[in-house]
Amino acid sequence: MFSKSILSYQGPISFSTIDWLLSEFKLAAEVHDLSFRTYKKMISVMIEALENVTKYSDQFQCNGNTTATDFCPSCQISRNVSNIELITRNPVKKEEVASLRSRIDDVNKHSREELKELYKSIITNGEFTPKGGAGLGFIEIAKTTGSKLECAFEKLSKDHTLYTFRVSMSM
Repeated sequence: MFSKSILSYQGPISFSTIDWLLSEFKLAAEVHDLSFRTYKKMISVMIEALENVTKYSDQFQCNGNTTATDFCPSCQISRNVSNIELITRNPVKKEEVASLRSRIDDVNKHSREELKELYKSIITNGEFTPKGGAGLGFIEIAKTTGSKLECAFEKLSKDHTLYTFRVSMSM
C-alpha cells in the first residue's frame, strides 16, 4: 500500500500543465528525499504518461458548469518505503478501450530486453500514429520502470469511459 502522497492534481491537463506538474514534482522530490535516480526516472514516466493524457484523452470542459469532476483528468504520485507509483485518470471514448488495453497487454508480454529491441525497431521504421506519435510511450514507461503497466476502465456514460493508468517502480 502506498502511504505518502507526493503529488496530486485533478483538472485540465495541457502541455503548460505538464510543465507546472514537473516543477511541482521537483520540489516534492526534495521534500520527500527521493534519490536523483528515482526522481529522474519518474520525470521520464510523468512526461510520457501525461503526454498520453493530453494527446489521447477525450477532452471535456473541466471544473465548469457542464461537466462533473469525474471527467477531469488527474495525476497522483505516491510512495511507500521501497516503491513509487504514478496513477493517471482521464476520460476516453468507449471505442478506444480495446486499443488501449491491447497496446498495454502487448507491452506487458515483453521482457525488458525485448522492449529495448522493440523500441529500436519502432524508432527506426519512420511510422507515426494518426496523433503524430510513434507509439513509444508505453514502451518507454515499461523500460524505465522495469514494471508491468496496469490499466482499468470504468463506464462514465454511454459514450465515455474513465481510463486509469498505473505504474510503479522500486526506489
